[in-house]
Amino acid sequence: MIFTRSAAPVEPSSQGWTPPGGSGPAQPPTPPPPQPAPQAYPYPMPAGVQPGTPYPPYGQVPRRPGTNGFAIGSLVTGIVCCLPPLGLVLGLIALAQIRKRGDAGRGLAIAGTVLSVVSTLLMTVAFATGTAGEVWDGFRKAARESAAADSTFDLRTGQCFDTPGSGLQDEEEASSVRVVDCGTPHEGEVTGTFPLDEFDAWPGEKTVETEAERRCEDVNSAYTLDWWAVPETAEPYYYMPTRDSWRFGDRTVTCALASGGPKLRSSVRSDRTTLNPAQLAYLEGELAVDTVWWEEPEDLFEDDPEANRAWAERMVRTLGTEARELRAAPWPAAARRHALARAKEYDTARRHFGRAAVAQDEGSFWDATSEAGDAFRQETEIAVRSALGLATDPPEEPGDPEEEAPLPSDGTTV
Repeated sequence: MIFTRSAAPVEPSSQGWTPPGGSGPAQPPTPPPPQPAPQAYPYPMPAGVQPGTPYPPYGQVPRRPGTNGFAIGSLVTGIVCCLPPLGLVLGLIALAQIRKRGDAGRGLAIAGTVLSVVSTLLMTVAFATGTAGEVWDGFRKAARESAAADSTFDLRTGQCFDTPGSGLQDEEEASSVRVVDCGTPHEGEVTGTFPLDEFDAWPGEKTVETEAERRCEDVNSAYTLDWWAVPETAEPYYYMPTRDSWRFGDRTVTCALASGGPKLRSSVRSDRTTLNPAQLAYLEGELAVDTVWWEEPEDLFEDDPEANRAWAERMVRTLGTEARELRAAPWPAAARRHALARAKEYDTARRHFGRAAVAQDEGSFWDATSEAGDAFRQETEIAVRSALGLATDPPEEPGDPEEEAPLPSDGTTV
């Protein structure tokens, strides 16, 4: 507050006053006029200062009311839906304190109280209907699975795994697996991965599936060079990016061999990391020949003679190369004789495919390719494998199509 005094001069009284040096009687001086009352502060009062309250000294800022802590606790408890009654109690305490103390946070307290009331009602209904028990059981199950699960993004070559839920039969999108020891029963084994770097944008599910099927076939073959040792129940399997995971940078396809029936009992791996030089030389030669053989054109010779002659020429080149590799490989004494016999079969088959590569009619072509196939003897292959310590039980050939079931006597179909 600012206080002022009047600056007007005091006028002399007309009674009983004698000028200085005069002869009249001396009179007491006239008292000064009363001091004016303090004036009201001429400026607006600061926030938080009530009229009549002394203004704080210069340089001090009046304290603003803080946010009530119970109000904050009520809102947090109401949002996360944990112990809803607690959030309700905290909200009521906060409202009472705010009215008494003038704290801030009334809106927070009201919001927390409302959310807690709603959560309390929902929980009451859940317990009354038995839903709460089901939810809790599901939560515990999910927690157990999550604790033991690994993301499909983290799978690495050579790892064996089981899938949660209904396993490989579950066709829904899978995001997690359980990595297990390959020496124990397991559903699948990762054979390798490859990135989809050739696509800048999401190419679509069909395109990714086509790419996965094509390239995983090569990945699986390189991982299981001794394909005679792969159980018949093991089939190609892969994890691929989805539209959603693509947005987060997922570009990797994970290839695997997995069994939807009886679990695999051991690792199916037989590649450069597990094979000795002699085993590797033999199996890579067989794979090279088989790969070109499987490229036989779908069209018959009479429909596309050029494609069939070109295929026969590729067989000639491949068989010649692999025959030389077999003769030059570092064979142990027990395997050398059988390996050289296999190289001789390659040479025989190469000569017959040479005839097929220049055949001018369908009969000549099929006679030549048939004689080329007869040049390979399974007994020789088993002998080489046995000497090298590889699997010796050939995989079963696909059976003949089942004959159509006879019609029952009443004429209905089966």
